[in-house]
Amino acid sequence: MMTSEQQKMQLLTRFKASALEDICWSKSNHRTVDINELRPEEIEKVYLMFFPQPTIIEQIVLAEHKELLRKHRSTCLTIATRIGLKEPDSWDKFNNWMLKSSVLKKRLNDYTLVELQSLERQLRGAESNFEASATKPGNKAWYHKHGFSMPSKS
Repeated sequence: MMTSEQQKMQLLTRFKASALEDICWSKSNHRTVDINELRPEEIEKVYLMFFPQPTIIEQIVLAEHKELLRKHRSTCLTIATRIGLKEPDSWDKFNNWMLKSSVLKKRLNDYTLVELQSLERQLRGAESNFEASATKPGNKAWYHKHGFSMPSKS
C-alpha cells in the first residue's frame, strides 16, 4: 500500500521536471526549481494545484444532491413495489422493466435528478392505471392488490 506522499509524487512524476520548474519555484517560496528537492508541505501545495479538494460548501451541496437522489429513487421503488413491477425478493422484473419500458430506458442508478422526476411521473401514472384496474375483480391488478395468487389457467 502506498502512502499519500508516494501517491502524490507518482502523480507529479507524470509531468516533465522542466514543465514543473516554475510551479516548484513559486510553491517553494523561490527556494528551488527541482521537484525532487521539495518538502512534503510544498509537494502538498503543488498537488492541490492540480487536484483541488472540494470546499465545505461544495461537499454539503454534493451530500444534499445525493440525499435527493436517494429519496427520489426510494419513491420510485416504493411505487414500483406497490404496483407489482418490483417484487420484494427479486430485482429481475424491475430491472427488465427499467431497460425496456421506463422513460429513458436505462438503469435506475443511471438517472439524474431531473430525469428521476420524469420517471417518478411515469410511475405515478402507472400507479393510477393500476388502481383503476384493481377495482375490477378477477384481473391481474385485482389479484396483486389483494395479495392473492393468480389462479392457474388449466
